[in-house]
Amino acid sequence: MACSNVDLDLWKVMINGNSFRKMVDSTASAVLVVGPMGAGKSTTIAIQTGARYEAVKEEVHGRLKKVYRCVQADNRRPQTADGYTSKTLNMGLYIAEERYGGYTYLDTAGLNEDRTGTHRAWTQWSLATSFSLLPKIKSVVLVMDFRTLVAERGHGVRAMAKSLLPITGSGQASKHFYDSMIFLFTNAYEDGDKVKAENIIQIAKAQFAEQKELFNVFCQRRTGVNAQAIVDDPDFAEHTALLTFLETLSDATGRVHVCFPDTPEKSDRQRVAVQEMIEASKPMTRRVLGEIVSTRPTRSLEVLQIFAKLATEPDSRLDGKSYTEILHQRSDHLQRLLHLKEKHKERLQAIDSDWQSVQRDMLSALREKKEGIVLQKNDAQRRIARLKISESPRVIATREVKKSYPTSGWWVLCFLGGGWGWGKHSARETLGYRAAWFSRYEIRGGDYEKQIRTEDPAEGVLNVDFTSTPGVNLDVTVSFYRPEKDTEETAQQVASLERQVEGLTTQLEECETKICSFTCADSPANLAALIMTEKDALEQADRDLVEMLDRPATQPTDDFPKAPSQWSFITNFSGVLSVLVEKKMLPSDLAPSTREPIEAFLQTWDQVQKHLRELERGPGSSIITLKKSDLSSHQSEDAPPVKPSFRAMARASLETVCTASVVDKAFLFYEGLARQPVALAAALCTYGILLKVWPSDSLQGVFANMLLALSVYVLAWQICNVGVHKAALTADSLGHQVGSFKPWLEGLARDAGEATGDLTQSLGDRLAAAVGNMKALVKVF
Repeated sequence: MACSNVDLDLWKVMINGNSFRKMVDSTASAVLVVGPMGAGKSTTIAIQTGARYEAVKEEVHGRLKKVYRCVQADNRRPQTADGYTSKTLNMGLYIAEERYGGYTYLDTAGLNEDRTGTHRAWTQWSLATSFSLLPKIKSVVLVMDFRTLVAERGHGVRAMAKSLLPITGSGQASKHFYDSMIFLFTNAYEDGDKVKAENIIQIAKAQFAEQKELFNVFCQRRTGVNAQAIVDDPDFAEHTALLTFLETLSDATGRVHVCFPDTPEKSDRQRVAVQEMIEASKPMTRRVLGEIVSTRPTRSLEVLQIFAKLATEPDSRLDGKSYTEILHQRSDHLQRLLHLKEKHKERLQAIDSDWQSVQRDMLSALREKKEGIVLQKNDAQRRIARLKISESPRVIATREVKKSYPTSGWWVLCFLGGGWGWGKHSARETLGYRAAWFSRYEIRGGDYEKQIRTEDPAEGVLNVDFTSTPGVNLDVTVSFYRPEKDTEETAQQVASLERQVEGLTTQLEECETKICSFTCADSPANLAALIMTEKDALEQADRDLVEMLDRPATQPTDDFPKAPSQWSFITNFSGVLSVLVEKKMLPSDLAPSTREPIEAFLQTWDQVQKHLRELERGPGSSIITLKKSDLSSHQSEDAPPVKPSFRAMARASLETVCTASVVDKAFLFYEGLARQPVALAAALCTYGILLKVWPSDSLQGVFANMLLALSVYVLAWQICNVGVHKAALTADSLGHQVGSFKPWLEGLARDAGEATGDLTQSLGDRLAAAVGNMKALVKVF
């Protein structure tokens, strides 16, 4: 994808909806939720995060249809089941409270979006980046309509397996996904009766046997075909994916749940059942996720080059400035406001005592600032001169050629050939590059052979056939180079630096004008007026910038009618870049023309945020009045809460006066108290008795009573937790001893006689019953 033909508005929309920063900041275990459009994926996520549903009859296209309507939800939830081809091009992130498991549910809507090359580049890169950021995926939840499983001739299951290929991958990589997968089925009716999980597994077993037979026929028809040609056939990957899916579902005993959230109570039961299956799932660790990412093209350089272009490209909506330049401008205004805030009071007092000294200090600061502007201007001009003559080779594009060698599927061919055996084959792939011209290229990787078919650097054409060593994966990276002075990134950087020189020239002229004005001040009143005028002008300039950044960053479209604001995009763009820098995900050999714009944007963003924080706190903060941009804290496609509980309303009220972290800790403390009612009751009773027996007439006495009550609470909590646990262990041990002692008593009874036997037998039964009652009492307590 050539950077000159990039649809930057579409990239802004996609970047604006990312959740990478939330993934990094979240400490909850991640659960990946996948499923086709309309299967009930959004309803499942909403239920797992605390929502409650009920079934109602609604008229749809002239027919009554059973639908599920949310009747109570404390938090925001996904609004619609967008499926794989949707308006949502990012992972939706929904965090359940601790009482609902505390998991982070990742909605994979749009992960296989491939309408254009831009969509493919973003979804491939964002999926690989998400897997690189997550420490592990606790479970993969597949939500599908039961009717898909029983569609005629397996068309529905085949379409399901094919749609999962972009997410699960093929070969060994898909096995990690399916090992961690649990299955949720909706609309599970057959002949008007509800279908059970056991019936679904039996259907899957029957379809697996049928599809396996069809796969054998597929292989037999290609007996005379080269084995490598069969592997390269797209139908082979689809057949393998289908068999893997059905085989996993056939062995999914205990991992299949049939969803009927017809009432709020059934919604709660479904949440508990699915949560238990998630907890029992086999997680995908960071190592496994890294292995999955390493077998797929990530298009990392292409995306990073677009990020650099977004940071430096002039935008007509920003008066012809780039995002880095507009942040530089706001940082400069805020820094000067911060300086005024810190110095304003002292200078006004100093003017009253010695205004001429204040005048000299102001002139000295202005001259120092002028020298700094001159240095920045000279540095920018030197960088422009260096870039215009630089012959250093720079990477302008890379192409990844990756493919796994086939490891299974040949036993039928071997059998027909006269014996059993496993064959090692090569992975083959053709690189077709037809883009910007290059001066040379470099191939990195091992264990391969190549055959160049076409090579024309001047026209930007290169076609190479790669074949890996038999039994070895094909993993080759081809880098294309061009002299730095001839790259598009260098031209953009030079243009940005030239605009920066123009801006610095303007600042230099303004600085000289201010030096003249302060020099001409001939009284304390005039000097004070100059200082206050600068503050008002800076505030007005910042307000103008904020109003500009509150305008839409893109044109509304049919797919995205609500365009994000410039400030919203800048905020989310900085989130993506900060994650890449923080997690050291920028390649070490990234060209300066790509790395420097990204780092410059982040540095300027950090300066703006630092100045804003310093202006909002400390003495003199009331003097500065800044306009703020309102940003939504939730995803635009989310649905709002429905009849929130008192707990949710109390939490929302507390968040208006406290930070979210403080509210989280408060609710964790409350839940801790609620889980130990016995300890809390003991502490409250102790405090009441102390008030009755030992009335406190002073503050010291009040604190003494509270400390004693707290001690009682801690003691009761230890008894209820550690004590009950030890008692349960003792009861279990005693039960095992009685169980082993009882046969000896029975033998003794038979030897001693009928009367003695009856007495001993009764004694053993009573002892066993007493121990069982003790264990039950401990568990209830």
